[in-house]
Amino acid sequence: MTNGQNRQWSRDGAQPSFPITGKLIEVGTNTPVEFATVSVFRVRDSTLATGGISDDKGFFNIESGPGRFYLKIQFMGYEDVTVPNVNLGRGNTTFDAGKIEVRQDQRMLEEVVVQAERTQMELTLDKKVFNIGKDLSNLGGSATDILDNLPSVQVDVEGNVSLRGSENVRILIDGKPSGLVGLSSNDALRQLNGNLIERVEVITNPSARYDAEGLAGIINIVLKKEKAKGINGSFQINTGVPANHGGSINLNFRRDWVNFFTNFGISYRRNPGSGDAFQQFGDPVTRTTDRTRDMNRGGINYSTRFGADFYLNEMSTITLAFLYRFSDENNDTRIEYFDNYLTTNEDSITLRLDDELEDDENLEYSINYTRNFKRKGQKLTADIQYQNNNEIEGSDLVETTGTTFGNQIPRLYQRSNNDEIEERLMLQSDYTHPFGKDGKLEGGFRYTDRLVGNDYLVEESDDAVVYTVDTNISNDFEYEEKVFAVYGIVSNKINKLSWQLGLRYEDTNLTTFQKTQDQRNVQKYHNFFPSTFLTYQLNEKHSVQASYSRRIRRPRGRFLNPFFSISDSRNLFVGNPLLQPVFTDSYETGYLMNNRSSSFYVGVYYRYSEGITQRLRSTDDEGITTTRPYNVSKEDSYGVEMNASKDVAKWYRVSGNVNFFRAFTPGGSVSFENEITTFNSATATSLTSRLSNNLKLKNWFDAQINVSYRAPRNTVQGKRFSITSIDLGFSRDVMKKNGTISLSVRDLLNNRKYRGETFNPGFQEVSTFQWRSRTTQLSFTYRLNQKKQRERRRREFEEGDFEGGDF
Repeated sequence: MTNGQNRQWSRDGAQPSFPITGKLIEVGTNTPVEFATVSVFRVRDSTLATGGISDDKGFFNIESGPGRFYLKIQFMGYEDVTVPNVNLGRGNTTFDAGKIEVRQDQRMLEEVVVQAERTQMELTLDKKVFNIGKDLSNLGGSATDILDNLPSVQVDVEGNVSLRGSENVRILIDGKPSGLVGLSSNDALRQLNGNLIERVEVITNPSARYDAEGLAGIINIVLKKEKAKGINGSFQINTGVPANHGGSINLNFRRDWVNFFTNFGISYRRNPGSGDAFQQFGDPVTRTTDRTRDMNRGGINYSTRFGADFYLNEMSTITLAFLYRFSDENNDTRIEYFDNYLTTNEDSITLRLDDELEDDENLEYSINYTRNFKRKGQKLTADIQYQNNNEIEGSDLVETTGTTFGNQIPRLYQRSNNDEIEERLMLQSDYTHPFGKDGKLEGGFRYTDRLVGNDYLVEESDDAVVYTVDTNISNDFEYEEKVFAVYGIVSNKINKLSWQLGLRYEDTNLTTFQKTQDQRNVQKYHNFFPSTFLTYQLNEKHSVQASYSRRIRRPRGRFLNPFFSISDSRNLFVGNPLLQPVFTDSYETGYLMNNRSSSFYVGVYYRYSEGITQRLRSTDDEGITTTRPYNVSKEDSYGVEMNASKDVAKWYRVSGNVNFFRAFTPGGSVSFENEITTFNSATATSLTSRLSNNLKLKNWFDAQINVSYRAPRNTVQGKRFSITSIDLGFSRDVMKKNGTISLSVRDLLNNRKYRGETFNPGFQEVSTFQWRSRTTQLSFTYRLNQKKQRERRRREFEEGDFEGGDF
């Protein structure tokens, strides 16, 4: 260690800076120890004077004032090192510590590994965070598979996502609406490669900072993005039965002022599914129908995102990103109707075949500017995002009839083409300004303009030669939604009590235009959405919270567009252009306990909704069942949710979730044009639960067993039956822990089936449907320049958790 010679002091009396330099290397390997903390303490009182971080080659260079100091080197997984006698002044203007050896702390490394393994689910009072890579049953799956595997989240037979029993949930990508969700979020989530997802955040009572959209809350899907210096990333390939083959790449390349990042995922999937239903028509019953449905959906899908972070200086960053998703699918459906007419004792068989080609393309361009300030927590962001999505569905349908399969006679040929486009522009800015010790002011605005066009053409023929347009079904529909929002939030802390008050204002202008009938419908509404949060810290490990927020659910294009889906000619879905928004007041209080080896959360929630939307079914004299959404009534719902996790032993961790809820909807009737549909009052009492067992079997492999259960639930027109399923997963690290081989089995007993019954005047149905049968997946992941312990510390430093201002 050496000291420099005399340095001239400035004539104006200002003190010059004194550099402290050195290099950190690991004992035994002589490899650089990067991104370690180097703190400079004053000898007289051991107070922190300044400090810095070692670079990717282990070097550090810290500017200090004069004085007598000592250095302390700290890094997760390594023993602390102290360097004494760092004396700087007129005679010693520099200090070179030379090479400093640091030794791995084996005890600490074991604790770090245990802590890292416990992060499959992270609990906080305002949200739950699920780290996808920790759940072995998700490997090789789609975004839908991942969501369906989360506590309190369910995906039904049509792909609709619900949270705590409510389908009115907002799905975001990286905190914003995204082209990855696409025009039809149900199909888009099935096509989104799950390997691109880093984590999912479930926010059940969002603050005014978030969109007011989504009655039950927000599900935010966070994509993978690396920031570490140099070249880093991961590669994954997978194969499975039924056909599920694909791969993904996540890479970044960073130098001092720029970080390039990219994700690419490609998959080929086939989803064989089936269902059956027994229907009774009339009162008394005059006809019964046994309906069976077999389908095989899927094709090739790929998604890519690439961009760059430009570090203009220490405080300012501009991020440019482009996202592209494309899918090319072929969906085959076979429906068989076995009709029995009780009055005439006649039987007939009708066969309907649907060969559909579906192309889906999504493009998204985004610019983000982030400006940090010297004061910790002060931040300004600005975003511009533009999306251009299109989806084309073309079907060839043939319907035959006869008394047996051997004497089928073609009776109808149909072909349909559904051309749907979407454009979305979003402008957003947010600012955070801290005050006092714990106070904070937040404010911002967002403007979105979303235009959706849907040109639906149906043609029919008796001989498959000459086709004519069916004007009763064909429709050209346009939907535009403009929303301008501003918000403000103030928060502070008084002793152990933290509080937050927020208010959001949203101005909505919604227009639907049926070009075919030249019918235009305009809705305008202006609403305030308050939010309140109170948190009391009982001690370091225990806290309680109470919160309130007001939410809205605006009707979407599919629910407003009155076109028919003709895949099943006897079961139609049509929209309702008269739908109104739904408003909800949401209350929640909870208790959270976080220990080193366990966590526990219990919360009680209540939601009051006005104008709740329900999909109601009606049946005409010919046995055609039509499903249409209506604003039916108000709804009172409340529930209790519990989450817990426990490290039982170093080799065994268990976690679980139980959500009990009860919702009451009064009965009544609704009308559309000349059609009146009645529905009964319903008290839906149900629960969902999930138990996850994680085992680390020495150095052989890791194993996971998940068991989920959904209890029966009443609806306004029937009942949904229970579902129980089991998932298994196994993984083993290879290639010096740079690679991982994983095997998973989803729905081990092949009983993840949606079963239910429907009751209407003159109509009853009992049905079963399975979207996809049991799946088995084998995958291999290779990590390039990724070290788990060091990567966590590096990421914290890159994202600003360790700032020079703290010194």
